[in-house]
Amino acid sequence: MGLHWFSKKKIEEQQTLGLILPGGGARTAYQAGVLKVVEELMPPKSPSPFPVVTGTSAGSLNAGLVASRSADFSDGMERLLGMWENLQMDMVVRTDSKTAAKTGARWLWSFASGGAGNSQPDSLLDNTPLRSLLENHVNLARMRQCIHSGHLRALGVTASSYARGASVTYYEGHEDITPWERTRRFGTPARLRGDHFMASIGIPVVFPAIKIGNEYHGDGSMRESAPLSPALHLGADKLLIISVRNPQTEYDPSNYKPVYPNLGFVAGYMFDTLFMDRLDSDIERLKRINFALSQAKGSTFKHNDTVLRPVEFLVISPSVDIREIVAKHIKHFPRSMRVLLRGAGAMAKEGRPLTSYLLFESSFARELIELGYKDGYAQRDKIQELLEL
Repeated sequence: MGLHWFSKKKIEEQQTLGLILPGGGARTAYQAGVLKVVEELMPPKSPSPFPVVTGTSAGSLNAGLVASRSADFSDGMERLLGMWENLQMDMVVRTDSKTAAKTGARWLWSFASGGAGNSQPDSLLDNTPLRSLLENHVNLARMRQCIHSGHLRALGVTASSYARGASVTYYEGHEDITPWERTRRFGTPARLRGDHFMASIGIPVVFPAIKIGNEYHGDGSMRESAPLSPALHLGADKLLIISVRNPQTEYDPSNYKPVYPNLGFVAGYMFDTLFMDRLDSDIERLKRINFALSQAKGSTFKHNDTVLRPVEFLVISPSVDIREIVAKHIKHFPRSMRVLLRGAGAMAKEGRPLTSYLLFESSFARELIELGYKDGYAQRDKIQELLEL
């Protein structure tokens, strides 16, 4: 439970609010809707209320944009909403028929030849356009200005090291932040660049791995056993967490008709596990720690020069199942993607979890933004309390 330890000095300081934006592919458009509510609760042209921002996978793109506009939160939100509301699939992956046919042929030959020679492709999809999208919306030079001006304490981007089999949070922030090392979890200072974000978004098999230093990295959700930890290490002591999965159980035994899981269903199941399960587990762990401390004498537990204390947090997650929303927008997949997904069984009802992560299209994003705004507005009183407005 070491992620919730704080120094005595930290106890005496004003609380620092951390924003945690986990991954979820196209679903992370939902986060923009929730943050729009936060922006409306604040005075115009206010600096960001989040001195600490952390992001994983597609959430790192949102995190980078928010952090780079910390001096003017309204400007950041205008740009974040504009990015998602105008997003098209070809801004994230190459969707032309020639690329799809070439990639498909390489995969077929790789299977047929047993991976002989250089036939094995790097990934299922070519996400080269995503780098341009990232560079157009995440201004890292401006992010550094926000750190120097005091509007931002730190930005953390989490990726998974294939060499070490560990979660690595690369962060840029104040010099007083101490790097950390836990079991298969590291916090490493770095001058952030596009590769860190592309690595964090590198969904295994779907997107290519990215080399940072002398090791390759993939999606940050793979090894992120404690998703709340990086924000706390970077100095946050209360948290806003924006999840992208409905917390209700997906299994109704009274109305369940078993269908053999096809490839699309299994892939969607794996994505759910990759992006969501560890976050839910870490939130449960934090709840237990807070409850245990509330039952103990006093509100802190001291050990040598450290103090264990409750962490105030608010989780906002979709009030409806996003899989039902994506069904209305599947038709917006480019033809080459529809062919690929249909072959995997992902265009059927059972494949909706997978398509909900991959549908980077404005119509789908706009509906998720509306849902995020609705859910955030329903909890505006709690948001105000967290922000101390």
